[in-house]
Amino acid sequence: MTTPIIKTAADQALQELLKAAQAGLPGNADFSSLRSAAVSDFEENGLPTRRVEEWKYSDLKRAMPADLALAEPVSADTARGHLSGSGILRSIEKNQLVLVNGCFSAELSDLSDLGDAISVRSVADALQAGDFVLDDPEIAKGDIALSLNTALLQDGVIVEIAEGAEISKPIEIRHVMLGGGLATLRNRVVIGKGAKVGIIETFVGDEASYQLNSAIDYRIGDEAKLNVLRIINEGDNAIHLGSTTAKVGGQVHFEHFTLSASGQFVRSQSFVAMLGEYSDADLFGASLVNGNRHSDITLKMDHAVPHCNSKEQYRTVLDDKAEAVFQGQIIVRQYAQKTDAKMMSQALLLSEDASFNNKPELEIYADDVVCGHGATCGDLDEDLLFYLRARGISKDVAKKMLVMAFLAEAIENVSNEQFVEALESYILDRLGLSE
Repeated sequence: MTTPIIKTAADQALQELLKAAQAGLPGNADFSSLRSAAVSDFEENGLPTRRVEEWKYSDLKRAMPADLALAEPVSADTARGHLSGSGILRSIEKNQLVLVNGCFSAELSDLSDLGDAISVRSVADALQAGDFVLDDPEIAKGDIALSLNTALLQDGVIVEIAEGAEISKPIEIRHVMLGGGLATLRNRVVIGKGAKVGIIETFVGDEASYQLNSAIDYRIGDEAKLNVLRIINEGDNAIHLGSTTAKVGGQVHFEHFTLSASGQFVRSQSFVAMLGEYSDADLFGASLVNGNRHSDITLKMDHAVPHCNSKEQYRTVLDDKAEAVFQGQIIVRQYAQKTDAKMMSQALLLSEDASFNNKPELEIYADDVVCGHGATCGDLDEDLLFYLRARGISKDVAKKMLVMAFLAEAIENVSNEQFVEALESYILDRLGLSE
């Protein structure tokens, strides 16, 4: 028997917005048909509830407000004051691409040092020209956040790195949300064969109640090296739906680190397809969750070919009445022999009212593999706390030192030393331990 879908006020408001917004969104007839299919899918299924397995621990239907409207355009002068963001990246010299309320701003972006090895184009222009094609990995098909992203896609940036290019300064893609409303964007980074580049994704916003549905597609050519730093530092009243898809070629090193630091309801999900042999994918993350915030890290790793390695390690610190989720799935296809895949999720609870839900999964169809997963959840080690206090350190400072040590083990997996220093400085400052 089919369970009837109960439409809430949020479902109805979003459905009305989807219909009303279609005429004003960019795209040719072919893409408009994709939008229509996504809208029809939403009309049939609505927002996901806890009955949907992938959203069992994150009730988007309850989190979504009933008063929905698209975010209004913001002038460059108004947005300029928010570009400093959280200050996490002050020490890093970088190129910068800026999107404000979902729209790419060439005026606010710094493109002077990109050179001929990099091309940048807005997604809105590509949609109008009819040459922006969605080709998500198979494991991402049917995802509700990506479906909504397709239905309301406004803009984004397409970054293409030429074959063999070595980009010395990382490229920051900065997302700024101001004044409330809903923004939807999709970025794409195409990395040519043998290229080496660092990408930083940052998300900041004001204190208004806003929503951001952001997706980014990485298309990584053979023998390339990509380091990604993703920093979610949204406003305290924000809903953040962030999706990463990656198609990984052969002999690639792909490294991805997520810091989830703020936002009322945050879901950061990654879909990685290993499509070329002898490649490595390392996905790490750290989350700081307090108040009554909700943070969700969801990961799907698809080993489709032999001789690939993947490693996932995520650490979460929770306080007050915060909730956090880690859902990790590793799929090893029948022909993906000699796969080595490991996944670990660890949580530190500083309050009895905080909660952490962990759901690791291995789906293995090959027989010559090394795969494993682990999970831990607990409070601070009383022996270590006593050791620090016995040396004259106050209880509050001792707790903060142990929290920093806990998170540092995930951060130190990052190979880019500038990224490591920036992350550690930010967390020390947030904990009140900076000099």
